[in-house]
Amino acid sequence: MKTPLPNPEGGNVLIMSLATILILSMIGANVLGNLTTRYNVSNTQVRGWKQAQHAAESAADIAYAEVRKLAIKDPTDPAFAGWTQNGSTYTSPVTAFGDANLQASATAERFFSDPVTGNDWYRIRAKGTVPLQGLKRVTMDSRMNVETRGDSLLRKIDFNYDHFVANYGPNGDGVGKTLVPVATPQISRRIELIAAPTTPFSAAIKAAGTFYGLGSAAMIDSYDSSVGPYVFVANNPSDPRYPDSRSGHVQIGSAVATVMGTLFGDLATNGGTVVRSTYVAGTIDNNVPFSLRPYRMPTMARTRETTLTNVNGTVSLTPPDAGTAREPVFYELSSYGNDGKLTVNRVPTSSDDTYVALHVMNDFRGTITVKPGVHVQLFIDGNMVVRQAGDIDNQTGYAGNLQFYLVSPVNPSTVQTISIGPPGNFSAVIYAPKANYTMNGNPDIKGALVCNNFYGNGNTSWHYDRALDNMGEVTDYRVASYVEDIR
Repeated sequence: MKTPLPNPEGGNVLIMSLATILILSMIGANVLGNLTTRYNVSNTQVRGWKQAQHAAESAADIAYAEVRKLAIKDPTDPAFAGWTQNGSTYTSPVTAFGDANLQASATAERFFSDPVTGNDWYRIRAKGTVPLQGLKRVTMDSRMNVETRGDSLLRKIDFNYDHFVANYGPNGDGVGKTLVPVATPQISRRIELIAAPTTPFSAAIKAAGTFYGLGSAAMIDSYDSSVGPYVFVANNPSDPRYPDSRSGHVQIGSAVATVMGTLFGDLATNGGTVVRSTYVAGTIDNNVPFSLRPYRMPTMARTRETTLTNVNGTVSLTPPDAGTAREPVFYELSSYGNDGKLTVNRVPTSSDDTYVALHVMNDFRGTITVKPGVHVQLFIDGNMVVRQAGDIDNQTGYAGNLQFYLVSPVNPSTVQTISIGPPGNFSAVIYAPKANYTMNGNPDIKGALVCNNFYGNGNTSWHYDRALDNMGEVTDYRVASYVEDIR
């Protein structure tokens, strides 16, 4: 038997095989390491990034709901209950929720008060934070996909300190910058939105219930008092004020709508049909439902409250100071009788306009004269009975300077009434969501009205002032701006 000779190249094959296995193992380990890093990022950091947005949006929604409560004024559900107040800034407690222990907090700050209307604007800053699970590492590159840049994402992860407070301060305005350690790695996102006031006089007439009027020869149009006094140009397209003349809108919240006369504006009903309308220049839409919340007496600044307690007989009122739109000189009246004749004068020692608020804790049945340079708000707990339209004498010429508000009764079954008889003209705005409005005669009216049921019997001329769109008490808030602070 022949014995085979040993192969001197056999050891080389074994070495090459082991080397190949080693190289493949290194490649596999490197691939596995990269996959682990990307899994850690995609499954934890990206998820946390999205969850932080959800938490911030939740906090912003809660803060916005609290701001809206300022307009609703429900004493059983006050705004910012349980929040911390510092001046005009409200701060919520930090709320933790969800399986991932999401944390949400917000601040609502009154950052602007309109000097003309006295209405407040609010800035809401909301923050959502998610504790970051997984590896504490920053080895991810910026090539996750064409939309996501990992290096940008990693800059929003706080491993040791809150980067936002360190660089921009807690409010993002550069004030109070400091190093704030974080207990565990976290991701935070911040949202800022602006809550702007919504006022009631966006149309010439808004009736939540039925509507009948104004008369076969009546007319509703509009103008802009900031441009000039009223002139009729609704039939003259060449006039530069023509675009402002066709916003005499009427909105009816029910299907019962008998609209007569000429309407230079849009007409909306809630499932109704227009009966006997002579002419509607704008759009007719029969699918616009809306409702009106009860109106509650606002909280007035009592620091300027004076000693006048009723208007019975002739009263000439000159306030002790001019007040402001936000803090008018306040009077609380137990009665305003049939013989009440009130004249409100401008403060002669002030170059500023005079602002007055009157709370009538019963019916309003007298007359009122508003002198030039005076702004008057009347809050009426009962009914409003005006024997003749001329008893409303607004000598400023601007309807926004004389505002009537009927505070809704506590008992919802109580019916309020507004009755205005002939003759005469008037310039004013009226907000009475639970009152039935009745008007007779042929008055020439500059202003706006919000009521429950409307009845008008006469050939009225009604001129809506487009400058009223931002006037009046706040009835709600809207989101005017929404941005994410991506710093």
